[in-house]
Amino acid sequence: MSARDQAWEQVKGLPRFTVDQVADLTGVKRETARGYCRAWELDGKARVAERPFGKPMVYSPADAVRPIEGFTPTSSPEGNMWTVMRRLRQFSPTDLAAHANAGGVEVTIEQARAYARALMSAGYLKVRVTAQPGVREAVYQLIGNTGPRAPVVKRVSGVFDPNERSFVPTSPEYRS
Repeated sequence: MSARDQAWEQVKGLPRFTVDQVADLTGVKRETARGYCRAWELDGKARVAERPFGKPMVYSPADAVRPIEGFTPTSSPEGNMWTVMRRLRQFSPTDLAAHANAGGVEVTIEQARAYARALMSAGYLKVRVTAQPGVREAVYQLIGNTGPRAPVVKRVSGVFDPNERSFVPTSPEYRS
């Protein structure tokens, strides 16, 4: 078993931990503990639970999702994600997927990313923390809370005629 795996065995039972706590518990240097936390995050074992301004990031095991008070699952991924967005002050796609997996509805991180991007482009969300590929995810905040029913992303099918520069929607039987 690698040193990183041994360290994971020591911290995986904690509800939350910081790099400093990992270093103290395992006896490794702070830089090594930071590398462990990043690797656990990339492996899907841990997630960033909190990013307090001016303080160390707080991690938690990925399976240790704190339930949101008053959250009632819906029958759709969009419905669950929208409810989570309305309850949390800010969230990443990983947070969104973790909390929205409820009531028999499966939400992947990719679905959460796609939904967040769509709502971002429609003006419902704003970016609080910019993503850095391979380092951290974007963190969003809901700014367009229009009510309890979730906005649904739709794709429109139709025919575009470049001669007349016109778009005519097609009826459902012609959509693939």
